[in-house]
Amino acid sequence: MMNSNYKIFIDAGADLDKRFLESGDVEILPMGYTMGSKVFEWTGSEPDATARKIYDSQRNGELTETISLKQEDYNQKFEGIVRHGLGVLYISMSSVLSKSNYYAKETKRAMLDKYGNVPFYIVDSMSASGGVGIIIERAIYNKQRGYALEQNAEEIARLSGHVKSWFYVNDLDYLRRDGRTSASKSFVGTLLGIKPILEISSDGQLRQINKGFGKKRACEVLKDLYFSNGGSAPGTSVYITHSDDFENANLLRELVLQQNPNVNIKMQMLTPIIGAHTGPGVITIHHYNGN
Repeated sequence: MMNSNYKIFIDAGADLDKRFLESGDVEILPMGYTMGSKVFEWTGSEPDATARKIYDSQRNGELTETISLKQEDYNQKFEGIVRHGLGVLYISMSSVLSKSNYYAKETKRAMLDKYGNVPFYIVDSMSASGGVGIIIERAIYNKQRGYALEQNAEEIARLSGHVKSWFYVNDLDYLRRDGRTSASKSFVGTLLGIKPILEISSDGQLRQINKGFGKKRACEVLKDLYFSNGGSAPGTSVYITHSDDFENANLLRELVLQQNPNVNIKMQMLTPIIGAHTGPGVITIHHYNGN
């Protein structure tokens, strides 16, 4: 029997139009982060001013790190829902970039041992930030059209890995701290104003693919990547996210709209769960080209 009574979940590594959160169509599993010696929680419903404060702290030299949810957090959350007769569709951030997918699978395994078959589907988005937002929008749309849990999970699984995500990092030192580039390259790159261009590949990996000299040129590279990779399929959103650099995020938006005024662009502040590893001044663009 197909299950039509279920809830959709994502983790705090996703960026999503807040109207979906406010409507109750999807629920975010909060994640923790540290700023200096203090511990905080990010739920995804915070105002932009909260994220801006975090990125200002980074500019002032505060170190930020993320704190993963623990296995017991997943067990408690999902078991309680399934035990009350609801199904779960959990769409995680890329399993390469986060352990959230692994913990959810461990919870499902424990519930299978305890209860037998359970209506619990886990989809690895192979993405992050606004890339997950695009996938979640499709999952919500499917549910509103009457898709059963199994149908929705199958379609979302086919979509995962096909969302394109491109971004540039403003401060190479954050990549150095995260092991993405060497200290010497970081120093030289900072002096020259190099903005490394990265992608989240179809298998969820983070890869450097290009570089731009200066923010304007980097935005132009992102715009070219968007169009040279098929743009966006009709009826889908394009997410542009930024870690407190609205000026250049808006520049990228205008560059895209100049070439195609019909693109449905959603601007979001980058979740600090991602920004803890990339720093302030990051600009991203995420799209699904239909292939």
